[in-house]
Amino acid sequence: MALVNTMEGLIDDKLRLMLEGETCCKCERCFEDMKAIALNSLPSKYVNTHNGELFSKLDAGIIQNSADITIAISKAIKKVAAHPSHDIPQS
Repeated sequence: MALVNTMEGLIDDKLRLMLEGETCCKCERCFEDMKAIALNSLPSKYVNTHNGELFSKLDAGIIQNSADITIAISKAIKKVAAHPSHDIPQS
């Protein structure tokens, strides 16, 4: 198994859930921008074994980690929604 930042998978999953209730652009570019912003504001959690990945995912279930992840994603969504890195089509 290669080195994996387990935060990336957690952010990916949670961001998809949180975007369901949003009216902002959800294109791949905006999604990746939001993900990058959220990941850059959180500590990395690298593991190199399957067991390490499982333990890290369990750790993410701790309330503070979950709150930090939710806050980071919320801020990322607001930032990208206000200033997407592409033109917004006119209706």
